[in-house]
Amino acid sequence: MDKVQLTRRFFSLFTLFCILAASPSSFAFSFSDLFGGGDDDEKAETATSIAANPLTDLLSGQLGVSPEQAAGGAGALLSMATSQLSGDQASELTKMIPGGDALTNAIPPGLGGMLNTMDGLNQVFTALGMDAGMVSQFIPVVMQYLGDQGASAGLMETLGQVWNSTS
Repeated sequence: MDKVQLTRRFFSLFTLFCILAASPSSFAFSFSDLFGGGDDDEKAETATSIAANPLTDLLSGQLGVSPEQAAGGAGALLSMATSQLSGDQASELTKMIPGGDALTNAIPPGLGGMLNTMDGLNQVFTALGMDAGMVSQFIPVVMQYLGDQGASAGLMETLGQVWNSTS
């Protein structure tokens, strides 16, 4: 390849790069588009749901974790519980937690399927930036919250068995 051809290729690539970099659509691209970040309205709605959730507030206040950590940790516990509860108890639990979907959506991507053992819960808490030992601190706070909301004795007993069998 001679110098003329090399120079032409360089300028062609440089021109293409400049055109792409200056195009308006390039500014609309972000890495969250590649990794499932969702649209901005959905993110804002989820953040608002998390911030306004009374369970998230309780966990953040009592345990000193961020609202995102509180939501992800609570979501992990609730997701694990609903997968192991009977239909009536799962329904009761779902009704007791306002914005429960936002909490389960706060579980780090790809880790929701691990929520059937203590090791799985520990991995979710670690991915959220918390020590795995925080699981045992979350459980009594969530149980207290559910008790204050009027959860049935049967639900409370079953949740105690599900969550304590993992710790």
